[in-house]
Amino acid sequence: MFKVIAIDSNQVKLEFVGKDGEVYTFDSYEEAESFMQHVKAKDTLPERYRVLVKKID
Repeated sequence: MFKVIAIDSNQVKLEFVGKDGEVYTFDSYEEAESFMQHVKAKDTLPERYRVLVKKID
């Protein structure tokens, strides 16, 4: 399982959640990477955030 997170220069981490309050998780790295590219393309996060895929248990 994977999730997409954003981290700023102060190591503040953001998780992406749906309307139901559940954190978005993905079965494959490719699915998570596709979502990450979608987030980056929207360009809604301040520049100080890095968006990346993280493996979860």
